[in-house]
Amino acid sequence: MPLITRFILVFLPLSTVCTISYSYEYVRIPLVIAVQEEGNETIRPLVELTVKRLSQVERRRVPELHYLSLEKLKDQNSLIGADYLIASASVFAALEKYSGLKAVASVRPVISVNPDHAASTAILVDKQSSLKTLKDLKRKVIGVPAGSSPDERIHVLNELKVQGFSDPKFVDFKAISVNCEEWLKNFRNGSIDALALNPLSFKKIPESFRMQMNLLEPRIKDDYILGHTTATYPGWVMAATLEAGKKETLYMEAFLKSLPAVDGLSWAPQADYRQLHQVLTSLDDPFYKSFRKRTWREIVEENLIWFALAGVLIFSWLLHTLFTTALVNKRTRELSEANERRLKAEEHYHNLEKASIVGQMSNIVAHELRQPLAAISNYSLAIRRRLSKGNLDEEALSFAISKLMSESGRASEIIEHVQRYAKGKPSDWKSFSIDELLRSICDNYLDSQQNPLVRYEARGGQEFNGDPLEVELIVRNLIKNAIEAAEQTKSPDILLTLESEKGAFRITVSDNGLEISDDTLLNLREPLKSTKIGGLGLGLSIVKRISEAYEGHVEFAKNIPTGLKVTVWLYSKARKDK
Repeated sequence: MPLITRFILVFLPLSTVCTISYSYEYVRIPLVIAVQEEGNETIRPLVELTVKRLSQVERRRVPELHYLSLEKLKDQNSLIGADYLIASASVFAALEKYSGLKAVASVRPVISVNPDHAASTAILVDKQSSLKTLKDLKRKVIGVPAGSSPDERIHVLNELKVQGFSDPKFVDFKAISVNCEEWLKNFRNGSIDALALNPLSFKKIPESFRMQMNLLEPRIKDDYILGHTTATYPGWVMAATLEAGKKETLYMEAFLKSLPAVDGLSWAPQADYRQLHQVLTSLDDPFYKSFRKRTWREIVEENLIWFALAGVLIFSWLLHTLFTTALVNKRTRELSEANERRLKAEEHYHNLEKASIVGQMSNIVAHELRQPLAAISNYSLAIRRRLSKGNLDEEALSFAISKLMSESGRASEIIEHVQRYAKGKPSDWKSFSIDELLRSICDNYLDSQQNPLVRYEARGGQEFNGDPLEVELIVRNLIKNAIEAAEQTKSPDILLTLESEKGAFRITVSDNGLEISDDTLLNLREPLKSTKIGGLGLGLSIVKRISEAYEGHVEFAKNIPTGLKVTVWLYSKARKDK
């Protein structure tokens, strides 16, 4: 074989694959989740699981945890750039009022009835102490472990107020060591008289220490199983900041509810924090007000010296500006020229990108036209064969012609659809029954005995706003590959399911093909790098591209006991140009 021929056969396929792969490259941006530092030890395993699972399912964003202290959270600018905040109930209540945060999901211990009763505080005293009731705490010191959330102190203050001890100086609070072995020493040397502790934290300390403590006025037959003194309140919460979009927040809420419990804690629907707002307001606690934005007058009075210094600096800067105007003008001209060069480079880049997209559409045409063209060829050969035998009646001819027209129309739709992509025109979106579309697709897959090759199950509403041809391309590609994978088994089993909830549609195709490895499953997430394992080939790139156009994504999972399960998420929204 000539050398130039070998070069063409090797280089051209490689260049085509590289061009197609390039169009799928994207940059993953951070998904910032801020976490309150104080008191997060009890929920840290749940937070770590959440981030781990989120990083596995989130394709476009990379979850990042940013721990912020209470002092930083009081500065509303500290949440700039953060999408979500995980905070204790009292901190969230303050930020909800003064910063506009919205609850997404609340933490619920398995021992509580519901998220509205997920937290409380245990007031503990030494067994050798004479303190028996809350009334005995008058003018006493209550120790709070350093780094605890403000919730314990708020719970105690409200409990005292409810029982008639509303004097703000009724008790004093003191930060103590987090080491439980030091607590008994604090009791014995008189530095504290009682201890305010989260019941979940108290449950985890050694039994030998718990046996030396008494729970003050324990509640029984309550909606919180662990021993506690105060009333129950909502617990920790994940809240959405102003940076998070509404659709993303709804997705996050559904994702959190799907996670399993960790160390007896799980995510639950957002609790009702109105009672906590009332408690914080009635206590008139400085902590609650510290999250309020200060007025300009307060800021100026607190920083009068700095404002005077700023005035001097501004005056100096104005003088300096008179001498640097010429340099600024020169630099402006240079930047204008550089910006013009950048615009030309961007225009060149967009032209290259468009050429890459057109190249990829050509592959889609070649791949998708095989089915209708193969059908047209088969029906044409059947007509010619029956004509040669002289047994072609009018009914058979009419049936064959209708099939030829149907497949020809389908091929024409595919070509027209690809031309829209290439020319940058929007797809032909409309409202249609996705259930009827999937059923008609399944009816086309029959074995030689006219038995269905694909089982179909549907749950939920089926009205969908989009392009029927795009949905059909997704399903036909997945079914085709599933059939190829299941052919290697004695009893092929292919299942197509449709589920819908709040505008989100989940289409799943599962087969019982050969078992696949973890590495192969991981590689399936990379565009145009998958193998035929599990029945996925070139059509996977089409599935991913269309699902992303509907703000969805594709998930891969091993089927039990063997085979592959491919799930495509699509979101039915108001039409917009893609």
